Amino acid sequence: MNIYKTMYRPLKPAGIDDRRANIVGGGIAGLATAVFLIDDAQMPARNITLYEKKPVMGGSMDGTKRAAGYLCRAERELEPYMECLWYLCSKIPSLENPGRSVLDDVVDFNRDEPIHSEARVIINQGEIDSHYHDYKLAPQYAEAMRQIIGSTEDELADKSLDDFFDAGFFKTNFWTCFHSQLAFKDYHSVIECRRYWQRFTFITRHEYLEGFIHTKYNEYDAIILPIERWLTDQGVHFVNDFAVTDLQLDEANNTVMGIVAKQHGEPTTVAVNSQDLVFVTTGSISENSTFGDNHIVAETNRDTTDMGTFTIWQNLAKKDAKFGHPEKFLGQIDKTKWISFFPTVKGYPEFFKRIERLSGSPAGTGGLMTFKDANWDLSFEIHHKPFFPYQADDEEVGWGYGLYGENIGNYIKKRMWDCTGDEIMTELLYHLGMLDIKDEVLAHTYMSTAMMPYCTAQFMPRKLGDRPKVIPAGCTNLALLGQFVEIDDDVVFTVETSVRTGMEAVYGLLNLEKDVLEVNTSRYDIRYLLERVKRFAGIHGEIKASDLPPMDPAKLPELEAGLLKLINDVPPFYQMYLGRDQTIPTKAAVLHPQAPRSK
Repeated sequence: MNIYKTMYRPLKPAGIDDRRANIVGGGIAGLATAVFLIDDAQMPARNITLYEKKPVMGGSMDGTKRAAGYLCRAERELEPYMECLWYLCSKIPSLENPGRSVLDDVVDFNRDEPIHSEARVIINQGEIDSHYHDYKLAPQYAEAMRQIIGSTEDELADKSLDDFFDAGFFKTNFWTCFHSQLAFKDYHSVIECRRYWQRFTFITRHEYLEGFIHTKYNEYDAIILPIERWLTDQGVHFVNDFAVTDLQLDEANNTVMGIVAKQHGEPTTVAVNSQDLVFVTTGSISENSTFGDNHIVAETNRDTTDMGTFTIWQNLAKKDAKFGHPEKFLGQIDKTKWISFFPTVKGYPEFFKRIERLSGSPAGTGGLMTFKDANWDLSFEIHHKPFFPYQADDEEVGWGYGLYGENIGNYIKKRMWDCTGDEIMTELLYHLGMLDIKDEVLAHTYMSTAMMPYCTAQFMPRKLGDRPKVIPAGCTNLALLGQFVEIDDDVVFTVETSVRTGMEAVYGLLNLEKDVLEVNTSRYDIRYLLERVKRFAGIHGEIKASDLPPMDPAKLPELEAGLLKLINDVPPFYQMYLGRDQTIPTKAAVLHPQAPRSK
C-alpha cells in the first residue's frame, strides 16, 4: 500500500444515506467500524447505533479509577506497522492539542519518551541476566523453526508448539523474551506462532524492546476516549446495558432480520431491514473477568450460560458451520486463563525509584521485565506519570501478569490463581530482591487483580475454518469483528486485529472502492529475513564463508526442493493496472487494435 491508495477517498456508495448500521460490541473493533462507516463510506452518523453490554465503551482497553486505586486489566503491545490502527488514529482529533490527531500525539510522545530496555530479563532476585541478548539457537531448534515457517497452515492444522520443540527450546533466551511479551505457552497453536514469527518477532534489537510504542496516558484515555468523543460529536447513537445474545437470520443464514438482546434485563428484539448492516463482535479476551484486591482472591468465572459476546458466536455456530467452531477456543479455561495485577502505590516513591535504579530506565521507558526464575512466569513494568490524566502526584502505577499461575510460587507457596493481591506483590518483591521494603510497599499499595478466563483462548490449536471469515460466505448484511475472526496473514491478540476486522467489514459489505490496508509484508523483505537468519545463527556483522553450513552432496536434492518451495511460495508483485477491472493484467490482450501485427 502507498499514499496513492491509502489517502484516496472513495466515491459515496449509492443509497448509503438510507441505510442503517447496527454495531454490537463497544470495544475498539466496534468503535473503529463506526469511524470507517462515517469517514470512508460516508454513512450519516445518525444512521449508526452502537450497542454495548457494559456501562462504558472500550472493551478490553480499559482504564478506570476505583476508590482505592486504578485498574487496567491488560497491556497492549503496539508497534509502528499496525497500519489499520494508525490509519484510524490519524482520523481522530487529539483531545489535548488543537489541530493535532491521536496519531500525532502518539508519535510526539514516543519521540520524547521512547522505550529502551537494558533489563529485559531478571534472575537471582534482582540481577540482570547477562546472557539474554544471545538468541543463537541449537541447530535442531533452528531446523524446527524452518519447518514451521516453510509449512502451510493446512499442514500445521491443530498442531501445537510442543509437537515441534522439546523442553529445551522453551528455556532459550529467544523464547523467554518472545513468549513473555505475547503470552504464548508451549501447548498453543503453531499456526498462530508462525504468523507472529512471520509478522513481528525478529526485528532488530528485539530484546531491547525498541520499536514498541506506548501512549501518553493509558490506552483508554489515549485512544478509546478520543474516538468515542468524535463519534458522539458526529451523532452516533450509543446504547449501554444492552446485552445481545443472538441474531435472527433468514432460512439460508445469510441475512440478519433481527437482533435478540436484553436491555436493562428485559428481553427485546431490534428489527433489521435487509438493506441495513449488522456488525457483531464475537468474543472478547476479557469476557467474564473477575476482580480481586489486596485481601480478596479474583475467583475464576466458569459460567457457561452467559459468556457475553461469545454467546452470540456460539448461537451463530449452531445455525451454520460457516460461523466457525467456538468450542475449539472455549471450554478449556484452565489452559486459557491468566491473572494480571495493577498496583497503585501512594505516598511511597522508594519502590519505583529502586526499580528505576535496578533497570536504569526512568519509569515508563523500560517496558516489561520478565523474571526468568519465577515459577509463575512473572513479568512486570512500571508506568510513567501521569498514566491517568487525573493521577495525583504521589500516586504511581504499574502492571504485571503471571502466565503460569497454576504453579506454586517460589516464595509464596501457593498457586498464583489462589493468591490475594498482597501475596502476589510479596512474590514480585522476592524476585526483585526487595523483600526488605515489603511492609512499606504493602502498606502503601492498592493491588487490583483481574482473572481473565479467556485471555489466551485465541491461541488454542485450530485449523482453518474454525474461526469464521469477517464476512461469512453468502452473508449480505452481516460482518463479524474482533479477535476470533479469520484474517489472512495477520496475527490475533492485537489492537490492530480488531481494527482491521472493522475495516474489512465496512469495505467488504459496502463494496467500497478502496483497498484494505495490507498486512505488513516484512516476511518478503530480504533485509528482515537476513536479520532473522543472523540472529538465530549467532552471526554478527557480515556473513562469511565460514558461517555457512557444511554442504552435504547427498542432501542437495532436498535442499533444491526446499529452495524451490520457498521461491514459489512468494506471491506475485503488485499489479500496476489502476482500473477497476483487475482481470485485465491477467490477460495477454483485451483490445482489438486495427493496425497490422509485425512479422
